[in-house]
Amino acid sequence: MNWKCDVVTDLAPMYHDGVASVASRKLVEEHLRECPECRNYYKKYRPVEGIKMETPVSAQADFVKLAKQMRKRRLLLWGGFLSYVSATVVALVAYYVRKNDK
Repeated sequence: MNWKCDVVTDLAPMYHDGVASVASRKLVEEHLRECPECRNYYKKYRPVEGIKMETPVSAQADFVKLAKQMRKRRLLLWGGFLSYVSATVVALVAYYVRKNDK
């Protein structure tokens, strides 16, 4: 086994799941064409008959979901802050109006 075989066996799970980079996929595909040992090793990552494999959620979809959650939280925080400031201003105005009326 040479160093390329080591790299391909490390990349095989990511290649199978579709999360390897373009350069990594190219390296794995080229090597699998040439190396029967690595082809046999990779066969264990193929889906087993009768078992439905779930597709992994992409990182981009996770990022979009997280961004939406953060945006909601930010809006809630700003809404709470503005409500607090508004209530404080109303209370101060009421206090000074009442104080000046006496």
